Amino acid sequence: MNKRKLVQFVIKTSKHCNLRCRYCYEYEGLADKTAITLEQIENLFRHVADYYRNLDFPVDIEFIWHGGEPLLQHPSFYWQAFDLQNQIFDHPSDRVTNAVQTNLTLLDRERLRLLSEGFDYVGVSIDLFGGLRVYQTELESQERVLKNMDKLLDAGIRFGCITVLNKRNIDRIADIYQFYRSMNLSARILPLFKGAFDNQHAGFEITAYETLAAYKKLFDLWIADDKFVSITPISDAIQQVVYHYTPDAPTVFYDKREWECIYLVNTDGNLYSYADAYNPERSHGNIFTTPMNQLIDNEQHWRIVRDAESRIEQTCSNCQYFGSCSGYPMAEGSREYYEVDDRGVMQCIVEQGILKYIDFRFREIGMIDQDNYKMVLERLNVNQEVNTALSYA
Repeated sequence: MNKRKLVQFVIKTSKHCNLRCRYCYEYEGLADKTAITLEQIENLFRHVADYYRNLDFPVDIEFIWHGGEPLLQHPSFYWQAFDLQNQIFDHPSDRVTNAVQTNLTLLDRERLRLLSEGFDYVGVSIDLFGGLRVYQTELESQERVLKNMDKLLDAGIRFGCITVLNKRNIDRIADIYQFYRSMNLSARILPLFKGAFDNQHAGFEITAYETLAAYKKLFDLWIADDKFVSITPISDAIQQVVYHYTPDAPTVFYDKREWECIYLVNTDGNLYSYADAYNPERSHGNIFTTPMNQLIDNEQHWRIVRDAESRIEQTCSNCQYFGSCSGYPMAEGSREYYEVDDRGVMQCIVEQGILKYIDFRFREIGMIDQDNYKMVLERLNVNQEVNTALSYA
């Protein structure tokens, strides 16, 4: 039987947002209320369904509703979109889920019901320290978000969080870990993404080496803890090191030519690979107007594929962990994860650095044996579904 594959479509419903987070890569568009229409959503669904339903293996399709702030859209928009989705993805082989990434500042009764009954997974953006997630009035949003997180917990809604590392909170990495530990929440901790304009991050940018140092600290906290805490990308890196030393463990290589697992749909319908978001010269075309097979079977797409393959060749081909690590971070990663040396050669700083550190620490504490690795893998299997939903920041 052919194994099911996952594809995710990150849908930018609108760039409009009620916050003005100082590092936001959408910053220049946060006042723009232009939104995707239901007619465009219907076209998107039809093109996705027509393409993936006709492949010779089953596919799980996940739509991640993003912004801006997606909950600024009235809940009726999503209920109508889900109705369209149910009509279009009506084949017995169709398996579709929906996730949303929200700042969680807007949570009335109808939106709480939407998060509970409409979405399969909820991601909450909260940085905990640094004071960068602010309203237009410069007031911080965090107190309200924490109260709304309690409402989600009281309602039994499954959710995880995303925290963006920056100069203002990176020294509080232990406190960030303890927060998620005490709340029993899964979290994805990501480095600051490229800004919307030059010098936007002045004063709170961090280097790849600073990100690596923070990730090392997270691992040390994780390995010393008697309680499981689901922190991505640490849990992913641990699994990769475990597989590196486990006989008959699966070998994985990110083959963008064969299968691309994440696409971003901009408000205008332009479709991008994750590494090329918003670069007009790197758009695959418009998914509102063009069938999916035409978008990914043309010279533009193959040029983008070749570029990703080149990045893997530069950074991964001689890495001892390649095959346990798929190479995805370099194929689809951004400058937050690597640096270019004086020779113009890419160096995988964050991903390879944390793998080497975990390997070193496992050896240091004597965990290089089959039984210990099985124990580690059992710990990592917790909350795997939530981690999957939070794979895009």
